[in-house]
Amino acid sequence: MEAQHVCLLLHCEVRWLSRGKVLNRILELKNELLMFFQNEGNTVFISFLTDDIWCVKMAYLADIFNYLNSVNAGMQGKNENILTPTDKLLTIKKNISFWRTRIIQKNTVDMFPSIKNNNEIIPIITEHLALLEEKIKKYFPELNIEKYDWIRNPFSTINTSSYEFTLEEEEEFITLTTDRTLKIKFSEITVEEFWISVQTEFKKISEKAISILLQFSTSYLCELGFSTLTNIKTKKRERLTNIEEEMRVAISYIRPDIENICKNHQAQISHTNCVPRKSCKMLSVPSFEKG
Repeated sequence: MEAQHVCLLLHCEVRWLSRGKVLNRILELKNELLMFFQNEGNTVFISFLTDDIWCVKMAYLADIFNYLNSVNAGMQGKNENILTPTDKLLTIKKNISFWRTRIIQKNTVDMFPSIKNNNEIIPIITEHLALLEEKIKKYFPELNIEKYDWIRNPFSTINTSSYEFTLEEEEEFITLTTDRTLKIKFSEITVEEFWISVQTEFKKISEKAISILLQFSTSYLCELGFSTLTNIKTKKRERLTNIEEEMRVAISYIRPDIENICKNHQAQISHTNCVPRKSCKMLSVPSFEKG
């Protein structure tokens, strides 16, 4: 049919991110699917694809899933901590509230590119956005992260009255924020690397910052471990039982120094060179001496 795609995507319950992609593919191949079902005589699917309201609902779900999937993918990664996903969740809440208000006031759905203005679908979208906003607030309660702004940028302010510091921590923080060398260093490396680098000199305040940065809000690291295990223990290697060391090497971001490791180990030499000359006759091994 000269379509852009040659097949449909299948949805798997385990990989729920595929839901948005499946809806997009059906939306893009709507005309081809309609022709196929007409040839097959499938009246149920024909009634769906010829129903304008049903198609608009599907287009709305495709757009909303694309947005949620992109935000979810942005929360994954080794450098994510509890502070960055909180900002993204707050963005979701504000966007949904803004979309619902804009639809009610201006009677438009221009924030969803796959939908054409249809007055019949607007009440349904408004109701769904209200329910979605309610569920997000229930499952992701608001977290006050303003008190951790000193971790993200300790040099932005030296007012420590709003932070929960002990006397020693506040003294270390004041000393740290007045050091211009550390300020320049902070702009050149990541937040995690910075607080680890000052751990020796500013022990109390760095430990407090690292304890917050170590917390992760998604299951990315767990899923990374499962994916690594799947790649290691394939059908051809299903008899592997103890794979802790393999997992440790595969998951670690620290690359081994193979050359240095090889230098510290003696290479295997020939066994004949290890036999002393005097013991050659006892072992009935011919001597290699001349004559």
